[in-house]
Amino acid sequence: MRFKFINCGLVLFLCQLVGFSQEPVNSNFLFVDHLTHSSKNREALYLLDRTNEITSADTSNYLRGMNYYFLKKTDSAALYFNTVTLSSNFYTKSKFFGSLNLSYSKKYTEAITSFSNFSVDTTQKYEQLIGLMRAGNYLLLRDHKKFDSISAGFLYNDFRYSNEQTRLTELKKDVIKLKKKSPAVAGLLSAVIPGLGKFYAGKKGAGLAAFAANGALAAMTFESYYRTKSFKSPQFITFGTLFTFFYVGNIFGSVFSVKQQIRSVNGKINNEVLASIHVPVVRFFK
Repeated sequence: MRFKFINCGLVLFLCQLVGFSQEPVNSNFLFVDHLTHSSKNREALYLLDRTNEITSADTSNYLRGMNYYFLKKTDSAALYFNTVTLSSNFYTKSKFFGSLNLSYSKKYTEAITSFSNFSVDTTQKYEQLIGLMRAGNYLLLRDHKKFDSISAGFLYNDFRYSNEQTRLTELKKDVIKLKKKSPAVAGLLSAVIPGLGKFYAGKKGAGLAAFAANGALAAMTFESYYRTKSFKSPQFITFGTLFTFFYVGNIFGSVFSVKQQIRSVNGKINNEVLASIHVPVVRFFK
């Protein structure tokens, strides 16, 4: 895709690149790296896609990964980060950012296994950070046993990750609390007392409204029968139908409310887990 607008500095750089092949590779890298960290990520990718002389293949893939990461294109970022080879100075950083982008792409198992190629020395050096990221991905998978086995090794002794280690253990407790909520229980409670299931879901206002509406319709239905002594009277049929409609709707509404709450809270927990593994990685590799 061609850009309609390229700033003057970018044009000058391309001219220099074409006219002077003796331009040092390091200065070319610095220019693209500057674009990468100046929120000019599309321009940086434009350069990387149209020249073969800016950097080595590993450095080029690292830069592509960083630019796609800043553009929040996590699949592409993970792809390029994971092609950086062991001989590159950017290998370790690429592995961590590659794993991070896999997590954002919901490829949690791949994110966990992405550190398997690390040497023993590298694994020991980054043991706590790797453990944090693996624990976070196991929590995203809702694998509590494996989360517990890794979080048991948290040391909480480094400002770069201690708060996030604590936060992950708190989020695990939130997940367990959420699992205790049952849509079936909500439906059953609302069948016994209209609105009670929505109380159970945490929607007290909606619960009171459901109770009031069903109570009023039940009273009018009973009054219609009491006055006419007939189940076939128009008044009884009308109010009875309305009561049945609201009563059944109240049950299904309670079930839906709990399901909706579970989805919403799960989404918030997942976002917090991702933030808890994201922030330490950025701190480590500033």
